[in-house]
Amino acid sequence: MARILIIDDNRDMLKMLRMMLEKRGQHEVTTYADGQEGLEYALYEKPEVAVVDVMMPDISGYDVVKKLRNDPRTRDMGIIILTARGHPVDREAALAAGADEHLAKPVDMEALLSGIDAALHRERTPPDDAPSEHTPAPKPKPLPALVVPVFSLRGGIGVTTLAVNLATIFQQVAPTLLLDLSPNSGHAALFLGLRVQQHWGNLLAAPDTPLDSLLLQHASGLQVLAAPPAPLPQAFFSEAEIAGLLKQLEQFARICVVDMPPVLNPTARAVLAQAATIILVTGDDPPAIQTTLATVQALQEYKDRIVLVRNTLDSALHPPPDAVQRALRCPLAVDVPYDATQGAALRKGLPLAAVQPKSPMVTGMKRVVQIVLTQMKKRQ
Repeated sequence: MARILIIDDNRDMLKMLRMMLEKRGQHEVTTYADGQEGLEYALYEKPEVAVVDVMMPDISGYDVVKKLRNDPRTRDMGIIILTARGHPVDREAALAAGADEHLAKPVDMEALLSGIDAALHRERTPPDDAPSEHTPAPKPKPLPALVVPVFSLRGGIGVTTLAVNLATIFQQVAPTLLLDLSPNSGHAALFLGLRVQQHWGNLLAAPDTPLDSLLLQHASGLQVLAAPPAPLPQAFFSEAEIAGLLKQLEQFARICVVDMPPVLNPTARAVLAQAATIILVTGDDPPAIQTTLATVQALQEYKDRIVLVRNTLDSALHPPPDAVQRALRCPLAVDVPYDATQGAALRKGLPLAAVQPKSPMVTGMKRVVQIVLTQMKKRQ
């Protein structure tokens, strides 16, 4: 059994291929209808084989193949181009891009299974500087977890809603953990339909508590370190404790989304200092503008890491993005629109990103995820 990634903007095709490969090939199959998202998944999860469509709206299959071949993490991955374009010149283009095989639609399942098997067993040519068989290769150092705090000093602006949905989307790309740092009965676990039996408050009472015993597991694979369901006498971590906690969480996830409380105390600054990207959430009413302006000024040392996001909480008319940018004197990275179904979904413990992936609100949050992943890649 192998881990197979399929990237195709035809969702019916994705369902059919997944069903057939899991049933007949007994493979573990992950599918993406978005080429860029599928590429990011491949780079960080490194499946054994990728099956890639050519004609996609955001990035061509040939470009996906070239990027996979040019990245040392995925250059030896088995890659099959699967496309409706079946002429000899199309096969030549697929092989020139770096694919192992070119198959035409409608797909013959036996040919696809055979192509996957051949890609899995293809001999790879080691690079010139590869260690010899007598020299043990050095073990790669594990990458530190990507810490992504979602933050606002204005309460009631949808920080938890965004954090829960963003973590759900990140989980589709790489193993993700959601840390709810609210000291006053956080709601992240509730929004995911999880019952809080263990939480980080246990660490304050017993610092030697095994961390894995405190993590909640969502059906999506997302892990959650929940906030205490009620305020505790010792309500928060020290700077050293939170830095140590973030370090420990690296063993459980590649990405750590932090649902931040609306405070800028030393503990919060310790989290922000660890952050690869800070998602700063704003509204567009005068109090939100005033608070965000003050926050941007207070976070000047992190200004190159701030991704400013407007979260729209109702269906009323709102000022256009350029007006918000002028008021804030800061570029607005993403405008997340209001979605009337979001509240009902969260009340059922179902984040919108899991149940309505094409929602305009979810599309906005996917843009946030893409910005974070792009920034992370530039820093590597």
